[in-house]
Order: sequence, then C-alpha cells, then structure tokens
Amino acid sequence: MIVSNQYSPILTRIEAFFLGQSTYSRVLFAFIAALIAVLYLWPASELPLFDMDEGAYAAVSREMALSGQWWATMLNGDPFFHKPVLMYWLQAIGLSLVGEGVFGYRLPSLVALTIWLWATFKFVRRHLDQETAWYALWIGLFAAGMLVVFKAAIPDAWLILFISLAFYRALDFLATDKMTDLHWAFIWTGFGVLTKGPIALVVVAGTLFIYLLLNRRWLTLKSMILAWKGWLLLLLVALPWYVLQVILFGQEFINEFFGVHNVGRFMNPMEGHSGSPFYYVIALIFLTLPFFPLLVQSILPWYRWSKTSSLWQVMAIWFLLVFVFFTLAATKLPHYLMYGVPPVLLAMAYYARQYGTRWGLGASLLVMAGLFAIMPWLIEWGMATEKNPYLIETFSTATTLVPANYFAWLVLLALVGLVLIVIKLPTLIKIVSAGAVMALVINQSVLQYAATLQQQPIVDAALYVKQHQLQVISYKIEMPSFNIVAQQLTPFRTPQANELAFGKTHDFKQDFKNVEWLWQGRGVAIVRIIEE
Repeated sequence: MIVSNQYSPILTRIEAFFLGQSTYSRVLFAFIAALIAVLYLWPASELPLFDMDEGAYAAVSREMALSGQWWATMLNGDPFFHKPVLMYWLQAIGLSLVGEGVFGYRLPSLVALTIWLWATFKFVRRHLDQETAWYALWIGLFAAGMLVVFKAAIPDAWLILFISLAFYRALDFLATDKMTDLHWAFIWTGFGVLTKGPIALVVVAGTLFIYLLLNRRWLTLKSMILAWKGWLLLLLVALPWYVLQVILFGQEFINEFFGVHNVGRFMNPMEGHSGSPFYYVIALIFLTLPFFPLLVQSILPWYRWSKTSSLWQVMAIWFLLVFVFFTLAATKLPHYLMYGVPPVLLAMAYYARQYGTRWGLGASLLVMAGLFAIMPWLIEWGMATEKNPYLIETFSTATTLVPANYFAWLVLLALVGLVLIVIKLPTLIKIVSAGAVMALVINQSVLQYAATLQQQPIVDAALYVKQHQLQVISYKIEMPSFNIVAQQLTPFRTPQANELAFGKTHDFKQDFKNVEWLWQGRGVAIVRIIEE
C-alpha cells in the first residue's frame, strides 16, 4: 500500500478507507451506493430529457411499450431507423417497471454504470493490482463524461459497457489463450452491434487486428479470424433483429440505417454536428474533468508501458482508433469519443497510483469554476451574431435565466480547488474530493442551468397540452421529449385549418396568415391554425 508517513493518522485512515483496506468495507460500499444515488439516480429522475437524442430514444421506447410492437422502432407511427433495438427494449422495460416519468428511460444507463464499475474493478484487479482497481473505480465514478453519459437515456452507456467487456475478455484471451474468453469477447461485441450498430465491431476488431499485426502474432490473429464459434455467437446475438428489419421494411431500412445513419454520418455532417480537426481534443478535456491533468501527465509513461505490456498497448490502440476514426468522420458529437475513454480512465488511475499528483486537480477546479461563471455571458455573446430566429429567442436571455444557487456552487468548486492546491493531501483523497465536488457542480449547477435554458420551454409547452387535454401535431420542430411530457404522439406534418400544432414561433409567423396563439414560450408556441 502506498501511503506516506508524512500524512496524519486521520488522512492515512481516510485513504485506506477509499482503498478498501479498512475494516469498514460495508460502510465503504454504502458510501459508494450513496454517491451513485446522489450523483446519478437523483439527477436522472429530476432533470428533463434533453432533445434531440434523449427525447427521440425515449419517445420510441414509449411507443414500443404502448403498442406492444417490440420488433419495430417507431416514432409518431413512422419507422425510426437511427439505432438498433436493444436500448429501446431496455427503456421500454424500465418504463414498465417504474411508470411514466424520465427515470424509467434513464434506468438502463444507470444499470450499465453499475455493471461497468464492477467489471472494470475486477479486470484491473486481475491484470494490475487492487489499489489501481480502486483508483479506476473512483475516477470512473466521477469523470464528467461518465457522469453525463451513464445517466442519459441514450444507447451509448451500454455500447461503452459492451465494448469494455469485449476488450476485457479479449485481453484475458491474449494472456491465457483460453477460447472461452475469446468467445465471450465475440458475444459482448455482438451485443454492442445490437446496441448501436457496426461501430462496436469496428472498435473491437479493429483494435485487436492492429495490435496483432504490429506484434506479428500471426497464429493468434489466425485463431481470431477463424474462430467460427465466436463469429457464430456474435451473429446469433446481433443478426436476427437486422434480418427481421430487412424482411419488414426492405430497402428502406438498409438505405436509412446503413446508408444514412452509419456511412452517411461518417461521410457528411448530420443535423449540423460538424467540427474542426481539434474537436475531440477539446472534447477529451471536458469528458475527463476534473482529471484531465492526470491524462497529460500519464501520456509519456503510457507510451513507455505500451512498449513492454500488451495490456497497455491494446489500451493505447483502443483509444487512438476511436480518436482518429471519429476525427476523420464528418459528424462529430462529444459522446462518440466516450467509446475510447475507458482506457484513458485506466491509464490515469495507473499513473496516479504510481506517481500521485500535485496541484493539477486543484487548478482544474479553479479553471472550470471561472469558465462556468462566464458561460451565460458567452452564450449571449454568441447569440449576437446568430441568424437562426429560434436560437435567438431561446438563448438570447441566457444571463437572466441563471438559477439562484448557480454561482454558490461555483464558489464551492473554486474553494475546494484552492484547498487542493494549498494543503498537501494523499493522492486518492485529492481524486475523491475533486471528483465529488466537480460531479455535484455539474449536476446541481451546470446541467440544471442547461435544462432551464434549453428544455424548459419544451416542458412548459407539453405540460400546457397535457393539462388542457389537447391533441397537437409537430410542425418543423424535432423535440421528441414533448411526446414524453405531453404523453401523446405528435405526428410531423403541416397542420390544416382548425388543427392544433406545436412548433417554433418564427415558423408559425412566417408560414401561416392567421393563427390563434394558445401558448407561447421562448422560441416555441402552441397554436390553432385559423387560415393556411
């Protein structure tokens, strides 16, 4: 155990507690459960669904649960081919367990978090040591990317889990040559394909192929390629649903799912999600907060580790493959990089376990406190040159919508940052302290503000419709979370005379001669069409 005698007995005992080396193991697991409840479960039940992704997946899952058509994915009665079916099944089950409300849709991601933490802890303990396993657990629990993705109603949490499980069993196979481990790697990859498509196979198979090729392990490469039982297991898991969709929808499914939402997303930016070649460098900083300084410090050691360790070489290729692949892709979203973040978390944990950290975590908290403090003004500044009327109406008053406690949380963040810089503490206490306070601030300050700014008008409009028992359609707007709050389907089409419609205020003013304004919010409205 690495505990320096320079620390007080109290600090030594606290560090031992976080390393699971005290006699209070039940208290430790209760503490972890409480952290998951506070940082994941409670926000997952309180924050509104964010559009487009969370709203769309939840609306499809709700439609599936209500219709009983578990073999097809539909949104407002039309086929929805954005992603494979597994996430919708899990969300529909969550909805049937806990009823209407946002928590049921986010419950699957919370389950994925628990499994990921447990599986990662066991893997790191098996391949490295128990102390590093605890470091990995704490960093994984608090890292900003994990905090957001693993309580969101999107398939990415399960994809990250399945990719991780596949690599863990593949690395077991590389160490032992047991075919059972290899077969499980195929199975978990198959579940990844059923969760979000071919990207799971690209990441897992691509990484292992590059590793075996670089190390000239021809026999192992041959055994993987010719592992017909493994390929059969993968196909048994993933293929039946794809075949059923082709039977049901034919070329329409092939064109949209593969052509648009896989190849198309790589070749062309979709829904305005483009970015510079440095997009994922910036994304990596935010996804690893507040631990990014540890990543910077661990880069050179990681390179040295990869020269002598197959584990760290596979981990490096895993991350770099994801980073390069999505940098080359035209469509860019921050959570895409999360498919390669697990090895980054493990590298930071291994580095911190060996070398510790000085002032980096405290400085990270101070910088982010400052950035979050000026964020409302940055948003308004950005709206000064914006051309989209909807965005201007929604975000131009950003500074007036800051929650009352927003800056109080940022002061706490800055104070803890100063403490970590000034006071000499054991590394693991720094990690837990910085991670916990950053996670609290993201939940209680940043995400709450983002929800008020972006989603509150949608929620208010849907509540108006629900309370007045109105039936509306959606016009030129894709905010599927509206369906969840209003608890109805809202088909996308042009409204006719006397019909009620939900849409953007600017579109109604521009496209219709005469409407009755039933409800108006920031950028959106509920109207009755009087004259087309």
